[in-house]
Amino acid sequence: MRTFKLLIVLSIISAFKSMLISQDKKGDVSLYKGPIIDMHLHAENNSTLPPEELGLCIPLSNLVPHFDPKQEFGEAWTAALKNPSCKNPMWSSTSFEGYTSKIQSQLETYKVRPVVSGSTPILEEWKQKFSNTMIPSLEFQLERDSIPLDSLRGLFENNGFQVLGEISNQYAGIPPNDPRMDAYYALAEEMEIPVAIHMGTGAPGSPYLFSPKYVAAYSNPLLLEEVLKKYPKLRISIMHYGEPFIDELITMMYHYPQIYVDLGGIQWAYPSDYFYQYHLKKIMAAGFGKRIMFGSDTFLWPELLGKSIDIINEADFLTLEQKADIFYNNAARFLRID
Repeated sequence: MRTFKLLIVLSIISAFKSMLISQDKKGDVSLYKGPIIDMHLHAENNSTLPPEELGLCIPLSNLVPHFDPKQEFGEAWTAALKNPSCKNPMWSSTSFEGYTSKIQSQLETYKVRPVVSGSTPILEEWKQKFSNTMIPSLEFQLERDSIPLDSLRGLFENNGFQVLGEISNQYAGIPPNDPRMDAYYALAEEMEIPVAIHMGTGAPGSPYLFSPKYVAAYSNPLLLEEVLKKYPKLRISIMHYGEPFIDELITMMYHYPQIYVDLGGIQWAYPSDYFYQYHLKKIMAAGFGKRIMFGSDTFLWPELLGKSIDIINEADFLTLEQKADIFYNNAARFLRID
């Protein structure tokens, strides 16, 4: 009888250990904890930070859950940020010191090396704080940034810039295949500079806020076809992966294998279930897991970086190897980092 009871106890202990091991595999083994390259982080300074704290709830698509156009959308947007509806909103900083302190904490906690996009003056401030970790990327928009080609060449040869982007022409109503971009694409191809092009969603209500010329149709990756035929050695990262044109993106990645994409904050712009099911799973199922790069689209709220990482780590359909590719390997290959 004692032997029988002992066998029962041992059986229970064994089952309990198996359960713990199973939980560890689900909770630990599938979590990527190595270094990360964030292909999409925006530099802020005192001139771009809001004068008062603003609270952000995600997903961003539900920030203004409904809207009656008898009201100004800007009023609804501001009200949602001043009085966030979630329990634990992220709060913006009002000073450069407070903001960069939060950024530093996120970078160190998650072992992140960011590609930081911004103007020359702002990136000079960032270099003083993050020169050992950041990869400077020059943001650019036709009409707004009238940079002569020789000056642009000098910035990359002498000022340490390594990426041209975010190219935000979509916000100005300019498609990626606008002929005025040819000279810049040609220079990037000649100098072997990777370019990062905004093609995807902006903030909800963007045309009614700060981008009246924004054109959603310019997210379509098919617009890059003539660009890649003209400049076949150009390295292009499609920021926000041309969302929501997933089928068009897949056919472009199929026919133009130099195209990479970054996730660009879409993981927190929409509910996770939607992002997983209709975006990330589909691109992975098409076989392009070696060309998806992590991007947080962090700007006023540094905590977006950690939340973006968690969303990818919590995708139970991704293997640890696939997460390592998304978080680090693919970007290192795209940027030609040893």
